[in-house]
Amino acid sequence: MRGAAKRVWSFFMVQNSMQKKLTAVFLFLIICPIIAIGYVSYQNYVNSINENTTKYMNEAIFNFQSKLEENISNMMMITKIPLFSSELQQYLVSPSLDLEKQKKIDFYIGLMNNMNKDMSSTYILDLYGNLFYRMKTDSVRSDLKERFPEWKALAAKSKGNPVILSTQEISIPGHAPYFVFSVIRDIRDVSSYKSIGTIVVDTKLSIIEETVKQIDSITKGRTLIIDNAQQIIYDSLKQSIGKPLSNPQLLTGIEGKQGSVETTIDGERYIATYNESAITGWRTIVYIPVDHLHKDARLTRNVTTGATIAIMFVALIVSIFISFRLTMPLRKLSALMGAVQQGNLDISFRVKNKDEIGVLGTQFNRMLRRIKDLIDEIYVIQSRKNEAELEALQSQINPHFIYNTLETIRMKALLNDDDEVADMTFILGKLMQYSINRGKEMVTVQEELQHLGNYLDLLKYRFKNQFQWEAGLPPEVLRYHMLKLTFQPIVENAILHGVEGKKAKVHIRVHATVAAGLLHIHIQDEGSGINPHTLLHLQQYLSGQTEQTEMKSGIGLKNVNERIKLRYGNAYGVTIDSRVGEGTIVTLSLPYPHEAGQAQIS
Repeated sequence: MRGAAKRVWSFFMVQNSMQKKLTAVFLFLIICPIIAIGYVSYQNYVNSINENTTKYMNEAIFNFQSKLEENISNMMMITKIPLFSSELQQYLVSPSLDLEKQKKIDFYIGLMNNMNKDMSSTYILDLYGNLFYRMKTDSVRSDLKERFPEWKALAAKSKGNPVILSTQEISIPGHAPYFVFSVIRDIRDVSSYKSIGTIVVDTKLSIIEETVKQIDSITKGRTLIIDNAQQIIYDSLKQSIGKPLSNPQLLTGIEGKQGSVETTIDGERYIATYNESAITGWRTIVYIPVDHLHKDARLTRNVTTGATIAIMFVALIVSIFISFRLTMPLRKLSALMGAVQQGNLDISFRVKNKDEIGVLGTQFNRMLRRIKDLIDEIYVIQSRKNEAELEALQSQINPHFIYNTLETIRMKALLNDDDEVADMTFILGKLMQYSINRGKEMVTVQEELQHLGNYLDLLKYRFKNQFQWEAGLPPEVLRYHMLKLTFQPIVENAILHGVEGKKAKVHIRVHATVAAGLLHIHIQDEGSGINPHTLLHLQQYLSGQTEQTEMKSGIGLKNVNERIKLRYGNAYGVTIDSRVGEGTIVTLSLPYPHEAGQAQIS
């Protein structure tokens, strides 16, 4: 993914003109912020609508449930009246069914009916199966005989506590069916706490319908009330009231006693806000269609989209015009450069402004004048170069003359039977031939070791074989190319300072290690070593911290160090360490990419 982005960016930056790049940048800087602001504003608007709607619905449901709970509490209080009326209880335990009993019970029923305007009817059943009631309407429930055994059993099971019955559909011949929910209580004697009858209070759903209509008129959605057994108490769509809930999608994501969740019902998205009554256990759920809720937000989004398209069109025209005006001087300058490439130097860029393009044009004109001056200088330099080459060829005559002269001396020494002088002259000639081989700055380690061996053979005549040397390097290191005349100054320093003050032979060893892409060539001697003060001064001299040295050999070491750094970089060079009486070790650090990790080579 990152590689594809790099390729697209490379294509855009390399293949397109400056005008297209500026146009794209202008459009990007204008359109992207507008799209981002529009998107963020739309999301914030939608979230604000959802949050405010949820908060409002929670309050509306709470107020609705409070009103419903108050009504049901009132119904429960009404069912308590027979418990506190000794006169009514006397009539309920009386086996007779005379007119006085009927009037008294009818009086109490009327009193209870008048205590709550939303009640539809009150029923009282005595111990002997006599039913007493007064209807607020002209219709009487046709299922009383079937219902009362069930109600009596529920009332007896509750032991004097009220029982709330879910919604029931009442069908009466000649009348439209209607729905009620009921509160039942077992009437018990205050002194003996024995059951002496049953009271049932019915209330129509009109107290629910009025509030639900107000809620649905605002939400344009649906309100559902269910009990703990998922029996539908009320449905604003008038579907399955009084029956078990048949569509499980209606309860998807609804958990706990209250909250809000986004759900999908029959392919349509809703925000469902719900709350459970602490008294009845009924759960009120309000379904708000998302399409209706976000209607204003979508209108805002569409207006923003239209404005963005219009701004994009205007920005495109403006960006093309601005980029054309900005890049026109660059195109002229590019054309002039093309003419210069063809060899026409008698041109110039007309500078009109003092901006960056004007500065570039001024520098272009100066460059042309400088090129003309350099061309004139080249003719002079070329003639001087020819003269310098002649002088260089002449300078090679002297070293070759010395080499030839040494060869003559060697032949003369052989004629005089002086083999030692002849050998020294021969070796010196090889050393001079190696050093004056111009045009060959890099040599193999093998060639450098051969030169070192010739040099040491010459020194043996001076120091009477007071030193011994060895070099154990593998073939891959011997084939490595390095700077010429690198070992000689270091070994010379080891011999001159190592042999001094030592009667025994000094052992000089050349070995190598490879670590992390670096070749370390170590030249180690077992001489008298260097005292700490001189060693510190020499290390500072090699690192460039001081320009003076107390040792003559330090100049050769610094020369080797500087040549390595100039050739390979500051990460490479020469380091030196020494212990008095133990010897000295000089390390050459060179680039060596052939090996990875760390290995010991000896």
